[in-house]
Amino acid sequence: MAVENDKDVDIQDIFDSLVLSEDTFVKAGYQQGFEQGEIDGYQEGFQLGQIKGKEIGSEISFYRGFAKGFIAQLKDAETFLGELRSQLELNTNSIDSQTISTLQGIVRKTREGDSDSTPNLKHVKALQKLLEKISEFPQENIKDEDFAERLRDIRARFKHCCSLLKVDTSYSSEHSINF
Repeated sequence: MAVENDKDVDIQDIFDSLVLSEDTFVKAGYQQGFEQGEIDGYQEGFQLGQIKGKEIGSEISFYRGFAKGFIAQLKDAETFLGELRSQLELNTNSIDSQTISTLQGIVRKTREGDSDSTPNLKHVKALQKLLEKISEFPQENIKDEDFAERLRDIRARFKHCCSLLKVDTSYSSEHSINF
């Protein structure tokens, strides 16, 4: 009976399976590599999105803090100066010295009664418009939303506010908080 089984198996089929085994392994390897690449791509995309989200969030938070700080300063210089001093004592590295000296100069001029430094409605409105644009910035990923255009608009409004206030400052990621 062993002889009959040997006759049923064609030697050519055995050679074909040996020759085609390389193709089978290549196809299986390709499929496994494709699946692993897809998983790795999703993970890398998630990490990149997380990093970019933190960068954009940090930048927008800087602009928001800038606007709120100047609105408070323009509305009540004495109160703001007290808050600024306490914040400086706590966070000496978080605010650059040029911005601090500019704020203190504005407060000093306000005390002396300089008409150029009195709270100007135009300045406050520009800062409030910046805050409005910041609040409209989406906090979730919306497929059809143009985040880059909205961020450009916020940056332009920030620069406009800086020019109105005669403050030379810009956002720098060096001062951002890292987690």
